[in-house]
Amino acid sequence: MAEILARSLIGGLFVTAFALVSAMVSPKRFAGIFSAAPSVALGSLTMTLATKGGQAVEAAAIGMAVSAVAMLAYCVVALPALGRFGALRGAGLAVLAWALVAGVGAWVIL
Repeated sequence: MAEILARSLIGGLFVTAFALVSAMVSPKRFAGIFSAAPSVALGSLTMTLATKGGQAVEAAAIGMAVSAVAMLAYCVVALPALGRFGALRGAGLAVLAWALVAGVGAWVIL
């Protein structure tokens, strides 16, 4: 129970800090980027460091980096594919690109 409370507190602090940063950033469409993913990632890494140690943080950070590259591949493929093939096929191609990059990244790096 204490770990859940600590995770909630740390996560809330990071979300608040990044929300303050996003309030100062222009244009405002970037606010979600600054208040969501970085705060959750830093909160998660902080708690992992406190509970499981540095090796677990390293593995989690590498996994996050591989996931970020895979998400970039999804976005790069989705943009033209949705317009050209429609929602179902375009999203399917984007998911396939994501899975390919994530799978190769996990196989090579992890």
